[in-house]
Amino acid sequence: MFKLQTFGLMFGIVMLAACSQGDYDHADTSVFRHLSIAKNGDVLAHARDGSSARISPAGDLVIGEKRIAGDSGQRKLLRSYHADALALRDDAVATGKAGVQTGLTAVSAVASGLASGNPDSIDPKVNAKADKVDALAQTVCRDLARLYTDQGEVTAAIPAFGPYATIEPHEVSDCHD
Repeated sequence: MFKLQTFGLMFGIVMLAACSQGDYDHADTSVFRHLSIAKNGDVLAHARDGSSARISPAGDLVIGEKRIAGDSGQRKLLRSYHADALALRDDAVATGKAGVQTGLTAVSAVASGLASGNPDSIDPKVNAKADKVDALAQTVCRDLARLYTDQGEVTAAIPAFGPYATIEPHEVSDCHD
C-alpha cells in the first residue's frame, strides 16, 4: 500500500519539531534532545549532564554564567551554528506539517476509495503527498549534517564547547536511512 516507513519518519519529524512547554521556562521550541531555541532567539545546546551553552544570533557564547570571549573567527562559527540550528527547527516544523497533511490525505483517500469501491485510487493520492514529505525530510537530514559539522568546528575552535557537542555521527547517517 502507501509508504508506511514514510509515516514512521513523519512521526519522528513531528516529534522533532514539537513545541516544548515542559520544564523549560527559558526555552520556546525544542529542536530535539540536543538543542532548544530560547524565546529570545538564542540556541541552547544541551550537554549530557543537563547543563546548557547559550549561543546568540550575534555569535555570543555563554556557558553556565560565564561569557566565553571569542575572536571574529570563533564568532563566525557560532553564528553559523546558530543559523543552522534555526534552519533545522524551521525545516522540521515544515516537514511535520506536511506529514500531518499526508496523514489526513491518507485517511480521506482510504475512506473515499473504499466507499467508491475503487481502492486502487488510494496509493497514487497518498504516495504523491508522501514523496513531498520524503523530500522535506531529506532537507532536515541535510540540516542535521550541517549542524554536526558546525559543532565539530566550534569545538575545535572553542574546546569549552565540547560537552555541548552531543550530536553523534550515527544520528546523521540514521537520518538519511
